[in-house]
Amino acid sequence: MYRVLIVDDEPIELKFIEYIINKKFTSLKVEGTERSGRAAIEKAESTYPDIIIMDINMPGINGLEAMRQIRKGNPNVRFIVVSAFDYFNYAVEAVALNVDDYLLKPVKEATLVETLEKVMKQIDARRDRTRREMELKEKFEMVMPILETGFINAICIFDDAGTDLHNYCRIFDFKSTSGYVIAIQFGEKEGGEVKNKIGAGVQSQKLYQHYYSILKSICVCVVGPMMLNRLIVYILDEQENGFEQKFSAEKTVQNFYKRAEKLDIEISVGIGGHCKSVDNAHESYQQALRALLMLSISKIDCNILHFDDVLAEEGGVETCYEKQFMRSYYLSVDTEDALVAQLAFESIFSRMCSEIMPDFDELKNKSISLILGFSKLWVNLGSNHSVMLGQILQAQKPDELRRACCCCIASAVNRTVSGKKKKINSIIEKANRYMEEHFSDEITLDSIAKEVNLSPYYFSRFYKAQTGVNFIDRLMTIRIEKAKEYLSETDASIKEVSKQVGYMEPNYFSKLFKKIAGITATEYKEQYGR
Repeated sequence: MYRVLIVDDEPIELKFIEYIINKKFTSLKVEGTERSGRAAIEKAESTYPDIIIMDINMPGINGLEAMRQIRKGNPNVRFIVVSAFDYFNYAVEAVALNVDDYLLKPVKEATLVETLEKVMKQIDARRDRTRREMELKEKFEMVMPILETGFINAICIFDDAGTDLHNYCRIFDFKSTSGYVIAIQFGEKEGGEVKNKIGAGVQSQKLYQHYYSILKSICVCVVGPMMLNRLIVYILDEQENGFEQKFSAEKTVQNFYKRAEKLDIEISVGIGGHCKSVDNAHESYQQALRALLMLSISKIDCNILHFDDVLAEEGGVETCYEKQFMRSYYLSVDTEDALVAQLAFESIFSRMCSEIMPDFDELKNKSISLILGFSKLWVNLGSNHSVMLGQILQAQKPDELRRACCCCIASAVNRTVSGKKKKINSIIEKANRYMEEHFSDEITLDSIAKEVNLSPYYFSRFYKAQTGVNFIDRLMTIRIEKAKEYLSETDASIKEVSKQVGYMEPNYFSKLFKKIAGITATEYKEQYGR
């Protein structure tokens, strides 16, 4: 059925056209007959016609203007113009409005019928095209989760799936493939582990569509399936600057976290490094997992960690034993107690002995494989790791092998702790120095985090965890100490001193000064000023 609206200020012409339509067509329904442009606009809004037969020369709003207004609200409507005037200007404007035909009065029955049949065929063609597009879109939406699963599996399982990933990106119509991986873990943590992975996985699976919708609404991304209690996501991001990449990633994840925490499941998110191409997505995935692992044993109270904020270099983990051992190693570093990692190794070593012995060579190979993850770490820390590995190779008995491995582990933990402390002290010193040198400037969380190359979200928590005070309190103390110097050593007024130490509002400065110094700035100047 096609809805028709007839608009003409001549009653006879209105009735004639309506009569022809009712006589010749059963598939056309006349929704109304109007005699002015204004009435036509109002009727078109309420009936949303498929075809409008419109006279041009009418009092008030003419037919051309009425068509412009109606087209705004109903872009698919078809217009047939009828007019007693064969004016060139009218015809030109009618063409500009995409009019289907321009008929001169008096309209002949055959011409009107032929024109309506032509327009109905055009409407049918558009409807068929729209239906096919909707069917195709619906099918694509149905297969999209399968494609996304394949994409994420290629990232997680294969480190050389570049060709497959690029093919997926072409299907997804991604213009750029640069981005990063985030690993989302569901469930309440206890001792570095999720209490009930299966229970958390079942619960999060029920809410999977909610997480999927949140992610799709805040960024362009590919969302994988729920893997027990984890969700892996590849987020497209074209940021080029390193700090901006980190800042953008954290902002996106914080937005997700803020909305997702309303679903009442505790979540942690590890963010992998940015990759210029999807070819490097596997590396970003590994980094996201390592950031997630560091979150589980970190003393810093946060649920989001970017890989670039991990303070120590670690080796990769592959097997179940290696994963268990590396977690203990991180815990040893965090607690500054090498015994934690040594005990974990001895437990694993005992199980390997029961599984492998009496094949001592195989036991040695497994032990070396377990320890080799530290090789890069030892190089970075300046340790002679070749000597340590040599001691392991020279072992002739299981007990000798165990002692040599434990010696390597203790050395690695101690050196990592030392390196971590130096890195932490370096970051704190750099942040403090920046505040001391720029106290008169407008220092923000973003500016100081950029200076030490940490993300703002992580830096604020890191600084508080390592120093016991918020960085803003530290900045305030520095500024007030500088203000004391200016008040006691110069003739500057309190208003001038306020600006010199970075506070544009003297009243606010005065309140802070009294809070920290215990007396007002005026009293301090009177007592200690020259």
